[in-house]
Amino acid sequence: MQPEFVEAKKIPSLESEVCFTIQESFYYGPDHFSDISDYEKLVEKLIPPNIQVVIPSMVRTSEALGHEQELAAYYQQVICMARFHKCQFNSIRQYFWMRLWLWNSDHDVHISFPWYDSFAEIDQFLSALIEVGSGSVFHDTDQGWEVQAHAIDDNVYLLQCDPDSEETLVAICVPRDELVAQVTVLRERAKFLVSKLSSILGADVWTSYVETEPDFKVAGE
Repeated sequence: MQPEFVEAKKIPSLESEVCFTIQESFYYGPDHFSDISDYEKLVEKLIPPNIQVVIPSMVRTSEALGHEQELAAYYQQVICMARFHKCQFNSIRQYFWMRLWLWNSDHDVHISFPWYDSFAEIDQFLSALIEVGSGSVFHDTDQGWEVQAHAIDDNVYLLQCDPDSEETLVAICVPRDELVAQVTVLRERAKFLVSKLSSILGADVWTSYVETEPDFKVAGE
């Protein structure tokens, strides 16, 4: 066992969530601007979805369940503004990003996946955690970010590091069965919501990276 795992902090549980990111405004200007005042002239206010949330900038799957129409209405604003300002999807894809978070607030533990924007990327981790019962479960790295997961005995060891500075930011050990049970439910809930939103809006832009212009439908069409 590598040293980071030996020294890992044992915690009783870990919360997990997939979130739909929410923004306060829609920007329709050029990719680059020289002054913040230029940006402020080229934005329109977005009305957040009428869903009770813990954090205004994201809607958790547990919060969105049963409120798919409200979340779809938020995305319809984005689509309508993009059409009005003739924005291609490539310039607005960030409005449809998703995020994966793992945390235990009581123990001040937070693990993030900042380079994962789609459910397919997120599901690499979720499905591996469910399917791999022993040994190396997951390992990925990107700019200034690295996450590893290993299953040893009845536990999962999770590391989050900064590979550039070689600093270990999080090193924890958590019981595997409870985490896997929670992640299994989360995975199915996220897949259901993506399917529901895709049906309402006429295109799936959450599952994986979209290369062609989506054929959205909006209310009234």
